[in-house]
Amino acid sequence: MFLPDAMSSLVAPFENIPHVYDLCTHESNGQEECAMMQEEEWEVLKSIYPDICISNDAGPSGRTIKLEIPVELSPAQTVTIVPSQLNTYQQQSASHQSHTHAVCPTTTNPLTALPPFLLALILPPQYPLHAPPRITALASTHAWFPSSKIRDLHALLAGMWTSDSHGILYSWVEFLHSGDVLDSLNLSSSTRKNQSASTITITIVNQSPSTLLPLLESYDARAQDATFAETSYPCAICLSPYKGRHCVRLACAHVFCRSCLLDFWGSCIAEGDIGRVGCPDPACVKAGHEAGEDDVVRVVQEEEMRRWKWLRTKRALERDPGMIHCPVVFCQTPVPSPKLSEEEDESGWARLRTCPACENSFCALCRRTWHGPISECPIRVTDAFVLEYLTLPEGDVRRAEIERRWGRANVRRLVEKHEDERKNREWMEKSTMGCPGCGVHVEKSVGCNHMTCAKCKQHFCYRCGEKLSPTEPYKHFNTPGLGCFSKLFDYVPGENEMEWQEIEFGDI
Repeated sequence: MFLPDAMSSLVAPFENIPHVYDLCTHESNGQEECAMMQEEEWEVLKSIYPDICISNDAGPSGRTIKLEIPVELSPAQTVTIVPSQLNTYQQQSASHQSHTHAVCPTTTNPLTALPPFLLALILPPQYPLHAPPRITALASTHAWFPSSKIRDLHALLAGMWTSDSHGILYSWVEFLHSGDVLDSLNLSSSTRKNQSASTITITIVNQSPSTLLPLLESYDARAQDATFAETSYPCAICLSPYKGRHCVRLACAHVFCRSCLLDFWGSCIAEGDIGRVGCPDPACVKAGHEAGEDDVVRVVQEEEMRRWKWLRTKRALERDPGMIHCPVVFCQTPVPSPKLSEEEDESGWARLRTCPACENSFCALCRRTWHGPISECPIRVTDAFVLEYLTLPEGDVRRAEIERRWGRANVRRLVEKHEDERKNREWMEKSTMGCPGCGVHVEKSVGCNHMTCAKCKQHFCYRCGEKLSPTEPYKHFNTPGLGCFSKLFDYVPGENEMEWQEIEFGDI
C-alpha cells in the first residue's frame, strides 16, 4: 500500500510536463522560422544592394547587421548649408540682428548623391514575426545629416515596422537610398522656375559649411565616376559597346572609347593640327569645340601632351598681335599681352609685361625695366614706330595692326606727345640757344650776346654758340674777321628807336 501511494505522489508534479514541452517546441519552431526568414531577407538584400550590405554577424542576442546606405538624388539637387549659428540666431529676438553679418548660407553645385548613412542594428531571434529590429547606431558620413534630425529619423524608421511584417530591412534601405527621408523630414523644398521646370533645394544645418561643402562635392564627383565606370556606352567612332572604365567622357558629355580617341588625337598632335583635338561628334565639330587640358591629359601620352601644350602656346602667340619677346638676352621668351578691362587699357598699366620664364617686368613700348604707369618712355625709343604710324594713311591695315599691337590709347597718347615735342623742338631751335657746356637752352629777351649759363657758369656767344673765355669774353666780338665782330649787340630796325619829327625853321 505504501509504494503505490509514494509513486502517485512522485508522478503528480510532472502531470503538466507535456504542456510545457508543447510550448517550448512551438517557441523553438517560431525562432527557427524567424531565423530562416532573416537569412532569406539578408540574401535578397545582398543581391539587390551588394555594396550596401557590410556585415551580418550572429550573436547571443541576435544578428548584428551593418549597412552603408548612400543617398541618390534624382534629378540633381542643390544643397544649401546653413551655419548652425545662423539657425540658432533666427530663433532669437530681433534685437540681436547685428550679429548675422558674420555667417551666411553656402550653396553647392547640383549634386546627384549624398554621403551614405551608417546604420547598425540587431535582429532579435523573434524578428520579423514578433519583434522589430533594434537600431544601435545611426549616423551619416562626414556628419552632413543634421544631428537635430537623428531622433526624428529613428522614430520614422521604427514606425515603419508592423507586427505582421515579413521584413523591414529593404523598406528602410529604399527609404534612405531614394532620398525620401529628406522629404519626410522637410529638408527639401521645390521652387518652380517656370510652368514646365522646377528646382529642388536641400537645406541642412551644419557647424562648418566651408568644410562640408568640398566634402559633399568631392563625394558626388566620386559617385558619378563610379557609376560611369560600371555603365556600358557605345563608342560613337567604332560603334562598339564598352564599360565606362574603358571610355572617356568629355566636357561636352559625349563618350568615346579610350583607344579610338587616343588614335585620333595622337595623329592630330603629330601632324600639328591641334584645332582638331576635340570632340569628334558632328555637332561639336561644327561648333568648333576644342578639348581642354583636363580632357587631353586623360587620353594622350606624356610626350604627346607636351607637344600639344607647345603647339597651343605657339598658336596663341601667333594670334596675339601684342605678343613681344622678353628683352633679357639669355631669355627671349614670348610674352603675351595681358587681358585688361577697358578702363585698364586706357591707363599706363597696359604697357606692363612680365616674362613667365624669368619673371622680368618690363615696359612693352621701350623694352626697359618697368618704370611705372605714370613715368613716360624716353621719346627717342618710341619715335620709331610713332613715325611709322604717322607716315601711314588713315584707314591703312598696317596702322590698325600697330594699334592692336600697342593699344589704341597708348598709340594716340604717344602721337600727341610726339607732336608736342616736335613743336617744342622747332620753337627751341628757332628762338633759343643751347649752352655749349651743359646743353641748357637759353632765350634772350634783351641785352648783349655775351651769355653766362646759370647752371654751369659757361661763357658763350648767343649768336653762334661758341664758348668764350671767362677772362676775355669780349675778344670774340672785337676781333676783326670773326663772324661776330662788332656784333655784341644785334641791331633790329625799329627796335628802341625814337621817332624823328620834322622841325621847320623860319627864314633867316
